[in-house]
Amino acid sequence: MERLRDLAVRLAMDEPVGDDLAMAAAHALARGVDSPSLRELAGLSKGQSREAVDLFRQAMEELGSPVPDESGARLHLMRAAAASIIDGEGDPEDLAHEIYWQSSYFPSEKLREVGYRFLHLYADCGAAPDRTEEAVAAMKEAARSFLHDHLSPPRPSTRAG
Repeated sequence: MERLRDLAVRLAMDEPVGDDLAMAAAHALARGVDSPSLRELAGLSKGQSREAVDLFRQAMEELGSPVPDESGARLHLMRAAAASIIDGEGDPEDLAHEIYWQSSYFPSEKLREVGYRFLHLYADCGAAPDRTEEAVAAMKEAARSFLHDHLSPPRPSTRAG
């Protein structure tokens, strides 16, 4: 299901995903994720991108995980980056910058403040290499706080499809 959610986020961000959808549907079916539209989607060929996108949207609705709007997609990306910081996956500086970047698209002052906090932590990593451990620890704490305050999605260890 995680692969399908990632594709839903990419679709919401207007990234081209049509050619990836049929194969992702087939993999999800093989892992036990099922819906009528997902089965139909798995049978499409690469040249049917428009039909694939429509079926994908319908399948995600059927699976109870509709394609988000752009704001929902950006919030998902912020949550994913925060979870990766906590789990020690990826470069914490890059992940902090990702949180800042995605937050800059929100009109919400609260989410923009979150972004500025991560931008400050990002700057701390580069400014004082001898204090990188402290900066990463502060990033982890900020990430935990963000996820606590913004109802995080299931952790990456629950990946099913």
